[in-house]
Amino acid sequence: MTMVRSYNPPFDEAVERGNVWAGANQTTVTTQAGLSVTTPALTLAALMAGGKRVKIWYVSAVGLIAPTAAATVWAAMGGSGIADPSTATAGTVRNLKTGAAALPGGAGLYSVATLPAVPVAIGQLGAQLTGIITTVPVVAPFERWYNGALWLAPGFNFSIQTSTATTLFCEYIFEIVDL
Repeated sequence: MTMVRSYNPPFDEAVERGNVWAGANQTTVTTQAGLSVTTPALTLAALMAGGKRVKIWYVSAVGLIAPTAAATVWAAMGGSGIADPSTATAGTVRNLKTGAAALPGGAGLYSVATLPAVPVAIGQLGAQLTGIITTVPVVAPFERWYNGALWLAPGFNFSIQTSTATTLFCEYIFEIVDL
């Protein structure tokens, strides 16, 4: 595998150590309206008993189906060391150095999950409008680089949530490190 330099030395070093992963929904997920414990668009978790911390480098979301009402797309954080996400369907991941397709213990990426508690919005990623796809022929993703500055301690999770039920594809780039 060839490493593509990002001109961000901390990111390049993390990739070189083999700690950086990318994951995305392979199919869309229809979110609930508002911050919710059920069906967030994509959930990343630092598992309670895993002995790992998750550092988020990048998040994005894109919607191809118009919601019934305009929607705010939030970056949300939840948990408090009480429980891991449950009824979870594992998401698809790849290690950016090796191409490995399985996460090491201590972290989970879920395309469908039930969260242990309602998360709080910590960032606005964008807004989705109600126009049909033919009215906006190019759909830009809602995205944000956190550059490894957003850390999840064991028992905490990160998800993309929406103010109105909508259908999204999401992507995360994240690093898994020892405590």
